[in-house]
Amino acid sequence: MLAGCGVQGDAYQPRRVPAEKSVVYIYRPFKVLGSSATPMVTCGHETIEMEPGGYYSFEQESGPVTCTAASEAKAEYKFDARPGEQYFIREDVDTVAQGGATHFKLMRADVAEDEIKDCRRQGIKQ
Repeated sequence: MLAGCGVQGDAYQPRRVPAEKSVVYIYRPFKVLGSSATPMVTCGHETIEMEPGGYYSFEQESGPVTCTAASEAKAEYKFDARPGEQYFIREDVDTVAQGGATHFKLMRADVAEDEIKDCRRQGIKQ
């Protein structure tokens, strides 16, 4: 299964974006030769252990948002959330580094929706 997912959960469904908040999707596409490491990720006010083929979405107040990986001080991405908008943050975990090196990238909605469609929703970890 080349484009499949290892995560058990609901298939991707876009959320309605409220006028006064933004919606943030963080996702990790499944890669056959990708790392199986599952770094703990914090994006905005949410923290989750993101598995290959998983996604998580949440509502965010407007203002600065920071996404980080707990295992790496350098794995950080910052952006400003605006009311009524949606953001797609792709997490990539390299196989080269011990335990995997994590990278975040803000994706265009049309590209992200094509990548995230095969992912499954993960539950929040607290």
